[in-house]
Amino acid sequence: MTIAIIGAGPVGQVVCAALAAAGHQVILVEIDGGRREQVRSHGIRLTGEIEQTTSPSELLPSIEELEEREIDAVFVAVKATATPLVAAAVADVVDEGSTIVSWQNGIDTERALATHLDPSRIVRAVVNFGVSFKEDGTVFVAFHHPPHLVKELSSGVEARAESIAELLSDAGLETRRSSDLETAVWQKGALNAALNAVCALTGLTIRDVWNDAFGGDLARKVLREAITVARANEIALGSGFYRFALDYLDRAGSHRPSMLLDIDAGRRTEIDYINGKIVEYGGISGIPTPYNETLVALVKSAERSSRMEVNALRSKK
Repeated sequence: MTIAIIGAGPVGQVVCAALAAAGHQVILVEIDGGRREQVRSHGIRLTGEIEQTTSPSELLPSIEELEEREIDAVFVAVKATATPLVAAAVADVVDEGSTIVSWQNGIDTERALATHLDPSRIVRAVVNFGVSFKEDGTVFVAFHHPPHLVKELSSGVEARAESIAELLSDAGLETRRSSDLETAVWQKGALNAALNAVCALTGLTIRDVWNDAFGGDLARKVLREAITVARANEIALGSGFYRFALDYLDRAGSHRPSMLLDIDAGRRTEIDYINGKIVEYGGISGIPTPYNETLVALVKSAERSSRMEVNALRSKK
């Protein structure tokens, strides 16, 4: 198959490496010139829970360069905040028969794609690994908990999701089609909401926040708020989800989540698609969300402060 991966961040590089190693023609699209040069010079290198080294078939600087190519599937692996812009660009150049996969974190990323793309083409994935860049550009896979899950956005096109699940599983990323992906999306969203923003604001790892008396207490309150909002919107998380979440987070490793890395680098975070979605759905159902609202406000302020610091350092150089 010919597959395009949009975004050469850690999440995109994992799926790119797997599909390229499986023998598919993989076109990696990345607008950042430094990251493209890193991949061109050293390939894609994974370490940790997944050990792999490979290279994409092609490396392109823009989505527009995919025009007039026959692409079987497009994996969107950019930050959730860039999804509408990417969707518009993909709609202009990629053949209408291709499947578009939201290979992203966050809530409602597939709906953001559907603002510009036919919903019957879209497949949403829940990615069950934690990844980050090391200083040398290697992707460190801190944890990998397959199976990954996929589901079509529209009814009647189940074959799209099933074919993506088969494609990924054959490439070593065990994946299955879920009949109820909304539950999985919100379960992961609630877990991310509990800790990612607190890590971004404190600079602590997931384990350090969870084991801290104040950070851990705040995380539990954010988590309970997310569960209340989900249930008020008739989103089933399971009767034992809170206990499951506590047990899951008790096993959390010393992982620096992407939201913290974004703050460190002066980039926009995905706060609007994690804690921000809990606030949005709380407004829909009339559920107060003071903890999540506060985290959204603080992270957005931290984004601005971090950008100013990074820009100041760059201007001195």
